Amino acid sequence: MIDGELFGRAKEQMLWKRQGERGIGTLSEKSVHSVLKYYYAPDEKYHEVKIGTYFADACVEGDIYEIQTRDFYKLNEKLEEFINTFGMDVTIVYPVPVENTLIWIDPDTGEVKKSRTVKAPKKIYKVFRELYGIRDFLGNPKLHLCIACLKTEDYRLLDGYGKDRKKRATKTDRVPVEFKEEFYFDGVKDALILFPESLPDEFTAADFRKATGLGANDASVGLLLFYRLGVLCRRKEGRSFVYRKEN
Repeated sequence: MIDGELFGRAKEQMLWKRQGERGIGTLSEKSVHSVLKYYYAPDEKYHEVKIGTYFADACVEGDIYEIQTRDFYKLNEKLEEFINTFGMDVTIVYPVPVENTLIWIDPDTGEVKKSRTVKAPKKIYKVFRELYGIRDFLGNPKLHLCIACLKTEDYRLLDGYGKDRKKRATKTDRVPVEFKEEFYFDGVKDALILFPESLPDEFTAADFRKATGLGANDASVGLLLFYRLGVLCRRKEGRSFVYRKEN
């Protein structure tokens, strides 16, 4: 269940943190990261807790939260120490902007212009490739994953090239405005709950790409991960593999 009131307070705490600084994009951490840290650990005393040689984004009563927008592979050394050395539970929170509005700011006049809101529910499937980066920990009962689906606003400056000054414009920050949905799962087999319902019992890589909207490379990495971990089985049919979920 999403706690809307708690999410609202988390946004307020992030905005208070910004006071005295120059505005969007000037914080040492981006707004999505900051808001989610306050959501899962509202008390700042639980933030940036040193455990061994690494700092956890948050640690509440022995449970660690790591907010990671991408590049899961960079967490391997932390996970090795947090889980294997200290035996602590780690939840990786993966924020996904499933609904986003682009907002342009004129740096000369301060004028703000909103573009249309774009819904991208299939972005959630990007997590499949990310999981490959921490594949050695996916069978560990101490590792948990939370996918946080957000409505966001992307702020950019009109300081780029072209008549509209949007080409190669400066990206400043992505601000979460609503917590839409979250998915928790423990172990890679639970990740099957994320598989598109439109996938038949048996499917090809092409079926998987169409259902998830992933590019060929990302889809191949995801399928390879689930096959190697025993979540999917496959057989060769002609020049292609046919996949099926393991019971």
